[in-house]
Amino acid sequence: MWKNILGHKKQIDQLKKSLMEKRLPHALLFSGIEGIGKHTIALRLAEALVGETKKFHPDIHLIEPVGTAIKVDTIRELKHKIYLHPLEGKAKVVLINKPEAMTEATANALLKILEEPPQDTYFILISSQAGRLLPTIRSRCQTIDFSPLNESDIEKYLEQQGTPKEEAHQRALVSQGSLKAALELNPELFEETKNRLEILLKNPKPSLIFDLSEEWSHDDEKIPLILTMLHHLWHRKIIAKDSAVTTEIRFKQWQSIQDASRQLEFHANKQLLFENLLFTLAAQ
Repeated sequence: MWKNILGHKKQIDQLKKSLMEKRLPHALLFSGIEGIGKHTIALRLAEALVGETKKFHPDIHLIEPVGTAIKVDTIRELKHKIYLHPLEGKAKVVLINKPEAMTEATANALLKILEEPPQDTYFILISSQAGRLLPTIRSRCQTIDFSPLNESDIEKYLEQQGTPKEEAHQRALVSQGSLKAALELNPELFEETKNRLEILLKNPKPSLIFDLSEEWSHDDEKIPLILTMLHHLWHRKIIAKDSAVTTEIRFKQWQSIQDASRQLEFHANKQLLFENLLFTLAAQ
C-alpha cells in the first residue's frame, strides 16, 4: 500500500504509527509545495482507513475546486453522506484538494463539521498554500509538513521513466524539489524565459518590464513555473559569482524571488508583483 512513493519516509512512518496505535487525528492538513506526492500519500492513507484498495471507493469522498473555488453547496451535499454509516469500508474519508480555494461560506460550513466530526470520519486537507486557510480551520487540523523532494531522487525517477540523462538532470535542477514541475517543464519555455530575461538585464527599460510583467501575469498556469525558473537562474548566478554584480546583491535578488512566490499565496496583484520583482532583478 505504501510502496512506490518518492521520498517522505518520516511522514509516512508517522502516519503508519498513528494508524497502528489507533491515534490518527480526525482532521489532518498535508502542507507542502505543489507536486511532491501529498495527494498520493493522502489517497494511500484513505485506503488504509477504509480497509480497501479500490479505484472509486464509495466511502472516500474527494472535494476539489470547480473552476477557481470550492463552493458551500459542495459541503452541504457532503453532510448528507458523512453522517451515515460507511457503505463498504471501516470508515469514511474526505479528501479536500486545494482547500485554500474554499469560499468564506464554505470554510465556515466545514469548520462546523470539524468542530463536531461524525463518527468514523476522517478529513485530509491537501494544500500547497496553507497560509491562505482560515486560522480556525488550521487549528482544527494536525499539520504534517512535506518537504521538497531531493533533486537526485527526481533525476533518478525521470531516468527510470525513460527521460535522457542530461534532460533528467536539467529538469531536476529547475524543479525546486517538485516532481510535477520536473515533469511539466517546457524546455522551450525555459529557454525563452532565460533569453528574454537576459535581454531585459542588458537593457532594463521600464517599458520592457511593464510589457513582460503584463504578459506573465495573465497566465496563471505558467506563473509558478516562471518563478521556479527565475529561482534556478538566480541560484546559478550566485554560484557563478559574476564579477559585475556582488554576491550580496545577487542574494538579495534571489530572496526577492522567494518573497514573490510566498506573496502568491495571499492573492497578490500578479502584474504588480512581477513589475516589482523585475525592477529588483534589473537593478545592478
